[in-house]
Order: sequence, then C-alpha cells, then structure tokens
Amino acid sequence: MDFSDDSAILLMDSPHSVAVSGLSAKALYDAAFKMAGAYEGQVENVAPICSLLDTDVYWLGIVHQTVVTVSKATATGTVTVGTFTVIGLEPDGLGLTRLILTLAEVV
Repeated sequence: MDFSDDSAILLMDSPHSVAVSGLSAKALYDAAFKMAGAYEGQVENVAPICSLLDTDVYWLGIVHQTVVTVSKATATGTVTVGTFTVIGLEPDGLGLTRLILTLAEVV
C-alpha cells in the first residue's frame, strides 16, 4: 500500500525545507533537547532531525554524509536554520524518511 499521499499532507503546512545542491523539498524539522552522558556527568545537547517524503530523499540524492541546508519560511522571508550532515536515514514504511543530522563542519 502506498501512503505517500497521506504523508504529503503532513508536509503541506510546514514552514521548513531541506536543500541539496540548489534543489529543495518540504520537510518537518525538529531539534529536540537531548541529555548525553559524558564521562561522569551529563551534557545538554540537541538532536536535530528532518522528515521528508521518501521520493524527495531519492530525488535530492540524500545518502549518509550528504550535506543539507535546512531553511524556514517566515513572514519576512526565508531564514537558514543550519547546515547539517546526514548521519542516519530511517524510513518509516509509510512514505516518510527521517534524517538524523549533525552540524556540518565548516571547512
């Protein structure tokens, strides 16, 4: 069964998009709070993720280590949220793939 039409409805009102090499697609972006263990204590961090349609992941050519730019449309224009490297791809089996992201290194 193809759920891509149902999954596309989730993205219709999203202000976020993911761009790769000048091509872009709508996405759901989240940078959830995360506590990570380091040595004897805890470190506060974020765990950025994006969800895109499976077809858009394929169309944009996103694989592990792809550098993507996440943007957000606002009332005054488009703002760049950040540039990230894809460190994980998690298809949900219902038409969306979650990209696990980490901040891209500035070279």
